[in-house]
Amino acid sequence: DPTIMGTGVQWTGIDVCPHPQSTGDNAVYTEGWPIEADPMAFVSVGAIALVPLQVDSIILRHRRSADGPQRLRVEYTNNLAHVADVIGEVDVTQEYQETAFTDLGCLYNEGTSYAGLQIRLTALQGGAGNWQLDEMRIVTSPCTTAQVGLTENFQRDLMESTAYNDVLGRPVKGEPAPGVYIGSRKRVQVF
Repeated sequence: DPTIMGTGVQWTGIDVCPHPQSTGDNAVYTEGWPIEADPMAFVSVGAIALVPLQVDSIILRHRRSADGPQRLRVEYTNNLAHVADVIGEVDVTQEYQETAFTDLGCLYNEGTSYAGLQIRLTALQGGAGNWQLDEMRIVTSPCTTAQVGLTENFQRDLMESTAYNDVLGRPVKGEPAPGVYIGSRKRVQVF
């Protein structure tokens, strides 16, 4: 789909080579992972979306060798201006397994013509063995953004002498900030 494209994969601080699964199908064989998470040892995957997209799921198919990393930490951000957050840390088995992360939000940056995502994988807590990544799938759908909130239906002069309350009924003192206010009867009208 031309509306989303990968920006590359970065393998940092580890050794990487192809590992054949079948004819024409290789997994990525990685080794040299530290026992504890190290900010200088990771796999980073990025993508750019040209339209607002909902990231429905990220699915990883992976495994480890007998003395390979026993855990996989996954970090994700749907805003390239923000640092990725840990969305999970899972056990890694010696047989291929699929790990899925769902409902990861919309890729949309207001005021720009594109948005992006960043995924960071860190294998940890193992010996000198390897961790293999066979595939990564990013499933998206059109992003629907619902507007939630209250909007004013007419302008009010908030500087008149009437006492105002916010929508929770609390008195507003001093110079009120822009927003939805009600009069002294403490009621809210929703249109």
